[in-house]
Amino acid sequence: MKLHGLVLILGAACGSGDKVDPSEASDPTDGVDSDISGDDEGSPPEPDDTGEDVDDAGVPVEGCPEDVEVFEARVWEPVLSVYCQGCHQADGPAAGTRMVFDEDDMLHNLRAASGVADLLLVKPTGLHEDGHGGGELVLPDSEPWEALSFWVDWTRGICDEEEEGCEDSPLPRRLWRLDHAQYERTVQDLLGISAEYSETFAPDVQIEGFPNDVDALLVSGLLADQYRNAAEDMASVADISGLLTCVPAEGATTQCAAEFIESLGTRAFRRPMSSEELETYLTLWAEIAEEDGFFEGLRWVVAGLLQSPHFLYRSELGVLTGEGFYRLTDWEIASELSYLIWGSMPDNELFVAAAAGELSTPEQIHAQVERMMDDDRALETGANFVEIWLQLGRLTSVSRVGLTWELQQAMLEQTRETVKVLSTTEGTLSDLVGGQETYLPSELASHYGTAESGWIEQDGETYGGLLTHGSFLTVYALADGSSPVHRGVAVRERMLCEKLPPPPSNLDTSPPAADAEGTTREKYAVHSSLPECASCHDLIDPIGFGFENYDQLGRYRTEEVGQPVDASGDLDGRTFDGVQDFAEVLLEEARFRACYVETWRRWGMGTEACADDGGDVALLDPLRELPSRKAFTERLGEDSEGSTKALGSRLTGDEIAAVAATVGEILPGGASAGVDFSLVETTTWVSGFCADGTVTNTTAEPVVWEVREEISGTITSIWNAEYVLDGDEHVFTGVEWNAELAPFGSTTFGFCGER
Repeated sequence: MKLHGLVLILGAACGSGDKVDPSEASDPTDGVDSDISGDDEGSPPEPDDTGEDVDDAGVPVEGCPEDVEVFEARVWEPVLSVYCQGCHQADGPAAGTRMVFDEDDMLHNLRAASGVADLLLVKPTGLHEDGHGGGELVLPDSEPWEALSFWVDWTRGICDEEEEGCEDSPLPRRLWRLDHAQYERTVQDLLGISAEYSETFAPDVQIEGFPNDVDALLVSGLLADQYRNAAEDMASVADISGLLTCVPAEGATTQCAAEFIESLGTRAFRRPMSSEELETYLTLWAEIAEEDGFFEGLRWVVAGLLQSPHFLYRSELGVLTGEGFYRLTDWEIASELSYLIWGSMPDNELFVAAAAGELSTPEQIHAQVERMMDDDRALETGANFVEIWLQLGRLTSVSRVGLTWELQQAMLEQTRETVKVLSTTEGTLSDLVGGQETYLPSELASHYGTAESGWIEQDGETYGGLLTHGSFLTVYALADGSSPVHRGVAVRERMLCEKLPPPPSNLDTSPPAADAEGTTREKYAVHSSLPECASCHDLIDPIGFGFENYDQLGRYRTEEVGQPVDASGDLDGRTFDGVQDFAEVLLEEARFRACYVETWRRWGMGTEACADDGGDVALLDPLRELPSRKAFTERLGEDSEGSTKALGSRLTGDEIAAVAATVGEILPGGASAGVDFSLVETTTWVSGFCADGTVTNTTAEPVVWEVREEISGTITSIWNAEYVLDGDEHVFTGVEWNAELAPFGSTTFGFCGER
């Protein structure tokens, strides 16, 4: 829908929910522009005896019909009844304005809204020069804004009765950096190294709670330096000999190095290396190998590959297929599938399919999707999604009275395992939110005071369903108590995909004092008594009050400060009592069901998305459905832009040999005559450290190894090796099973110590 000039929107909207007592409110027109006061100027046209709209002079007005059904469905229900009705009624603080609603007369309401069409896009957004008595309620370009824009068009004669659905459109061409979680999994699959760097890297920027937004995943100077350090660390402990598919025998060292680089480079870049790229990395190897040996040269090649943009970024550029349209190649689709469903690089079967051109049709893609969805990694992706959707990862950083690390982990485990188990049986959104079966770790069972643990069925009164999980209830709470605001906002923004406006900058948004008298509900009653607060809190608090049976650690309670808990609530006119009742209300909401699918698309594609109501979908259906959309395989760009590098076939043996010939045969020096040894400190703290060592036989004969290193500290434990002191040096040797290394074989050992 096109955007309009800043004209039209409501009067002094305060919100919905409990009515404000006029005797306690300020002047109802205070802060409201004079041109929406109670005079007749600009009032809506009244129909003549024929039913045709006419102006004050009786002249017919061209426009759309007074269609009450369209108005109610497109404007009243999603916006006016939610944001405006609470104040704009006969006994509300905006009773003196031109827009006063009657809940029992929808035609009257239609005409009241049409009569202030010149204000419908500036008043509730706070863009009017005189502001808005109810504060800023609607954000430009939000769904409520679009609904009001629709009615503005309607009053001008643009009668588009068909409600716009969610279009499946191609995305722009783009490069998408691996987020930190994808980086770690990719290194694990590429090199077999468990590298937990996410806690040391500069954190990924989150946009609306999503850590993989394509526009936010940039490489800062700091992150580039961290990537370099990580690449060099990992290259120093990588099992190079285990990755070799050739023997670096005399006279064939350059050829073997070239084969290694082409093989690993293709997997690291997730597409074929070019001859030029192979020559660049092979030249790097040769320069180092001449001085420091065959394996040391390859370690620096690995370090270089791990810092390349072709490793750090995923290519979604495609090739031009029509005017402005690009189609992703099989190599790019292989990466899309693997990072979407598994969160890591493609496996060998995907690489083989890409090389054979077998990811070009919907049927071929669907077959791979079904294969990949049968892998347990797809279940992990489903669990990861729920954590991102509800921002449950914040649980490890929040401060709550009584919250221990063990309890945090148990809460997260409950949600993750419940999602995974339900997903294996095609469990639906209803099963997750409203079902009674759950996984309950023993630590959490003790916390709740029950003897049952494992996969259990809960009573459906105190506990049952995602909304009663400790992970959700604890994240959305205060340090020492529940929080109707946090829980209500979570429902609006994360479960209904509604963007709430920020509170006015001049308001004190601190929660009520912990030692204030009364129940939590009584403490928050002030929100509905002040118009500047009620406009938003009438959307939030009535939802959050429904969670009042649960404290800041998710423990069920029936009393608070000696009084019975009142857990009655309201969602846009739908009343409920307690979380179990609210779950039923929520599951009947098309907004909730659509939001679940929309969030999957937003996370899966790394950018803004939309979705229509798909009904009670199975939990992983949106993941399974994404690869069938245009947004997955098609991109938009200018015809003059170049094609992707993710093209063609892998280099043949003859082509690799030709590149090796340009570099020439290298006689490796340094450690090539015996044993190559590297040692990396993996963990350090104030008084201690741990380190990993890698020993490689660089010869064509078996060798009993011995390596030396001066260690700053005292070794307290060691595994896979033994040591003795020789002056300042520690002399390490193998144990029974790894003391002798086969030709070009490798082993690892480790130790911890005190400083």
